[in-house]
Amino acid sequence: MVQWTLVWAGIGVLMAISGALLGWVVFPVAVHDKIIENTELRQETPQFKRWEAIPQPLDFKVYIFNVTNPYEVQMGRRPRVVEVGPFVYFQYRNKDNVRFSRDRSKVHFSQQQIYVFDAESSYPLTENDQLTVLNMHMNSILQIIDTQAKETITNFRSDVNNTLEKIPVVRVIKRIIEKTTPIQSILQIAEDETYDSLRLINVELNRIFGRPDSMFLRTTPREFLFDGVPFCVNVIGIAKAICKEIEKRNTKTIRVMPDGSMKFSFFFHKNMTDDGTYTINTGIKDATQTQMIEYWNGRNTLDRWTNRSLGSASKCNMIVGTDGSGYPPFREGVKKMTIFSSDICRTVDIKYVGPSSYEGIPALRFETDKNFLNEIGPEYGNDCYCVNRIPKAIVKDNGCLYKGALDLSTCFDAPVVLTHPHMMGAAQEYTSLIDGLHPDPEKHQIFVDVEPLTGTPLNGGKRVQFNMFLRRIDSIRLTDRLQTTLFPVLWIEEGIALNEDMVKLIDDSLMKILTLLDIVQWVMIGSGLVLAIIMPIVYFTKRRPSSGSITPSLTTTTSAGSISDGGVLGGNPQK
Repeated sequence: MVQWTLVWAGIGVLMAISGALLGWVVFPVAVHDKIIENTELRQETPQFKRWEAIPQPLDFKVYIFNVTNPYEVQMGRRPRVVEVGPFVYFQYRNKDNVRFSRDRSKVHFSQQQIYVFDAESSYPLTENDQLTVLNMHMNSILQIIDTQAKETITNFRSDVNNTLEKIPVVRVIKRIIEKTTPIQSILQIAEDETYDSLRLINVELNRIFGRPDSMFLRTTPREFLFDGVPFCVNVIGIAKAICKEIEKRNTKTIRVMPDGSMKFSFFFHKNMTDDGTYTINTGIKDATQTQMIEYWNGRNTLDRWTNRSLGSASKCNMIVGTDGSGYPPFREGVKKMTIFSSDICRTVDIKYVGPSSYEGIPALRFETDKNFLNEIGPEYGNDCYCVNRIPKAIVKDNGCLYKGALDLSTCFDAPVVLTHPHMMGAAQEYTSLIDGLHPDPEKHQIFVDVEPLTGTPLNGGKRVQFNMFLRRIDSIRLTDRLQTTLFPVLWIEEGIALNEDMVKLIDDSLMKILTLLDIVQWVMIGSGLVLAIIMPIVYFTKRRPSSGSITPSLTTTTSAGSISDGGVLGGNPQK
């Protein structure tokens, strides 16, 4: 029996060693390989199917700034705004035209987005609520006219002239006039007419925008965001020429209708369309590159931001990172990740800020780096973002916007400015000019919680605000008394919070398995250590001689003998 205690002690040592080897060598390698297998993009795998059609819609929330004193603003007073929202939409994303490279290391695709209004989550708000907002398309067009009115009217007159030149009788009359009128007089007339060009625009505003009485628009979320606000309806003459110039700009938010009129809508161009063709890494050769963008529309650089003088792409134009819908596996220890957003035509760094969790699943939290909007300019080495395309805007001496703002003119083809919601972190040069802003990092910070092993986004939100400078425009009567202000229009939160089914999938396929492996490891180590420690103690206890157990035996024998002898001897006297 004693020798069996040593056998069990040996078994305990082997169990403890096996548990340690399994827990720190075998299991991690097996889990690592399994994670790579389940995160790389291979056709017909569950992961690929979830990537191809995201199993749950993203949340798309819109908060609109309602202007409470539009006519006071027209008179030059300080604007007051009130946030109204969220107006919540389901955002469905499906991959189209999926094609793999020959070696399967890359996959090409476009991604269609569909928006569906979620009346239940938006309640008590509806898509038909009446709001007063900045008339973005009119403000944008007026600012364009401010810099291009002379060119527009000159082009219009040139078109008319070319048309008249095709008529023989008119051509003869023109030649006679040119011969009898001094050239200096003709030039003077042209100069006087050009000087009055902006004044002429006032007459055409009613035709283009439907008799506006302020720079603000009474509309509904449905119309403003997706259906469209009509303008350029049944225009003629110079008004039609201006509308033609607007059409040529091919601005994202403006579309031409079959009857030749136009509509402005902030997100129509995103609905039931894709934002280009992506080429991403499948991760089959290098797991750390999984879902990293290789090309967008066949290029790895943009042409939206200022480039170096030699023609090479500036870092502002570099396309780096993922599209934010997924990340490479094994994020533990990663301090920075990068997202490319086609909506704002740039990449954005997000930095690790600490541990987090979502529905009991451990996560890593990443947030936008402060230089995303707060550190832009030559002193930070990224003055390529200082496009300086908005005339008479509130800017620093070097042409860059003050901190917290980014000029998206080259991205939107319109004078749009990006900030955090409620201009969080923006300079006082902007925030001090308007009432009703209430920045809150908890509500307005861009963040994502990532499961560290698989790189799966568990919870997050891309939160950005779109603004425009509202200012006086020379010779446009409607703007005569306006004070220059960076005016908030709306902000969006585009994000995901995994639903119950997806949480259960991650829990069943990963967390429970990791927990089980952890239990197996520590049960083996614990049981092995118990056996390895207890069995030798039992062994040596069994082998130790005990003098106390021998002495009583001898005493008992002696006593018994004495009694026996005493009995015999005690009988002798009687004999």
